[in-house]
Amino acid sequence: MTTGALLSILVAWLLAIASPGPDLVQLLRVGAVRRNGVWCALGIMSGNLLWILGSMVGLSALVDAVPGVLTALFLLGGCFLAWMGQGALRGGLAARREQRAGGTSSVPAAATAGMTTAHAWRLGLATNLSNPKALVFFGAVFAGFVPPETSWAARAVVLLMMLVTGVAWFVAVAWMVSVPALGRRLQAAGSWIDIAAGTVFLLIAAVLLVEGVTRLL
Repeated sequence: MTTGALLSILVAWLLAIASPGPDLVQLLRVGAVRRNGVWCALGIMSGNLLWILGSMVGLSALVDAVPGVLTALFLLGGCFLAWMGQGALRGGLAARREQRAGGTSSVPAAATAGMTTAHAWRLGLATNLSNPKALVFFGAVFAGFVPPETSWAARAVVLLMMLVTGVAWFVAVAWMVSVPALGRRLQAAGSWIDIAAGTVFLLIAAVLLVEGVTRLL
């Protein structure tokens, strides 16, 4: 594998993880508490690691051979994001009602200090795995830059490069979100963040479900 191919993979990867999507939205929801944000970031990268490994061992080829696999992933991912979106939206709206009634609740339920590290990690993992478009991206990357004859040593280099840069990016985002001044603002705007996040999750879920149903027809 040439240096140019590695740089092309790196650029495509960085553009993909830096673009707005469910992963970054979830980090904004939980990142006001640094511990939660970091573990959520690690969960997100655990999901990415599974997508990368799956693409390397031929999951993309399986999807090409059995299109129903990707259809099922779209439908399952859409259902999960819809469930998570309605939960965030309902929680945010409930917090707004409590505030209007004179209460003090402003921190989204998912971002409270009581969340365990295991819960934050699982939330990041589930959020990442619920978006099957990651498989489409990784399939395109490995089909275009990592041909079937690529040695496993070269594949390991690609895996390590993507893993290190991905962890660095998501943990850095979680760290920045938890900076005290910004963290306090996120907590103060917690209900609005939940409402916005819930709306984004529902919109993405709708796209995935429509695509999944279209594939069935």
